[in-house]
Amino acid sequence: MGRVMRDSMRVRLQDAMENLRKKYREALKDEAMQGAFDELWPAWAGEQGAMIYAEVLSALDLLLLTAAVDNRREIEGLRRENREARRLIEELSEAVGREG
Repeated sequence: MGRVMRDSMRVRLQDAMENLRKKYREALKDEAMQGAFDELWPAWAGEQGAMIYAEVLSALDLLLLTAAVDNRREIEGLRRENREARRLIEELSEAVGREG
């Protein structure tokens, strides 16, 4: 019942994920893109149950994957900027509080 067979969709999905990690990720030239790809891994791993119903390997799928990785890179950059802005605001607030 709960067994995973060699050619099951779950095994094929896991093989495809590993293949993407080994080949696609390494082919990405931008280190931020590689880091963004790494950030997708937990979502993929957590959603395997949903993904076993579809197989992804068309050209359009690869284009969408690249767009998703690029979006993740942008999101991570914005998160870093947001953290820095919040830190600066906090420092300024503390400085004004000490002066006032």
